Amino acid sequence: MKTRLQKAAKKATRMASQATRAASDFTDAASKSISAAVKKQQRKRRVAKMKKAAKQIAAVVGAAAAVTSAAVAVQKVRKAR
Repeated sequence: MKTRLQKAAKKATRMASQATRAASDFTDAASKSISAAVKKQQRKRRVAKMKKAAKQIAAVVGAAAAVTSAAVAVQKVRKAR
């Protein structure tokens, strides 16, 4: 009788440890997927910020080019006199 109880206890312990391992694996997988989603969102946000900054820089460069070309035109007109 004692041997049967020991076998049952051993089997129950083994099953419990397997269930614990499976739960741990599931938790790890879930946390990895969540962190991957967060990283992807952060990457999107960072790229959007860079695009916005690039547009602003392009606008500034365009305005500077326009001002420079206007100044050159004024100098040419003054020299012609």
